[in-house]
Amino acid sequence: MVEPDLPDLNTQGMLPTSEETQLALLKLLTATAGPALKADDESKPIEDQIDLCIERTKAEASEGAALVAQCAPHGRAMLTQAQKRLETLEALKVMVAVAKQSFGMI
Repeated sequence: MVEPDLPDLNTQGMLPTSEETQLALLKLLTATAGPALKADDESKPIEDQIDLCIERTKAEASEGAALVAQCAPHGRAMLTQAQKRLETLEALKVMVAVAKQSFGMI
């Protein structure tokens, strides 16, 4: 079976630029981080912004765990939400590393 030739996406303008990639990553970070992303973080490099969000989310997870230990009804939900956010933030760090490998500094 012969596979069809795939179009060269770069010649068709289909590959994102460094700027488009940075904007997309920032949009994903904003959607993912929620209240863990502070307005004053926006001037920092995206890796630093993600690290700050991870620190804040870990604090939120600890608070949720403490509430679970106290049998507070919303503690489990808070802990679960923070854990999911941490997983997504870690995945976003991987995407930033891939983007940096492709574009250098973004």
